[in-house]
Amino acid sequence: MYVCICNAVSEDDVHDCVSRGAHSVREVKRACGWRPGCGNCARRLAEVFSQAQASSGTESSAA
Repeated sequence: MYVCICNAVSEDDVHDCVSRGAHSVREVKRACGWRPGCGNCARRLAEVFSQAQASSGTESSAA
């Protein structure tokens, strides 16, 4: 499922970023080439990021 339609970023993309070492939402955005869009995805991205961290066993800042 897409987390961000404007940037075509999926939940799998977020999980992949975390598994490759992203420790923050900002790092996920950078790794995915995230560009400002409508902004509707901000909360969903934070949720998926937290889930990805939990499933990978890492915990860090969601900002």
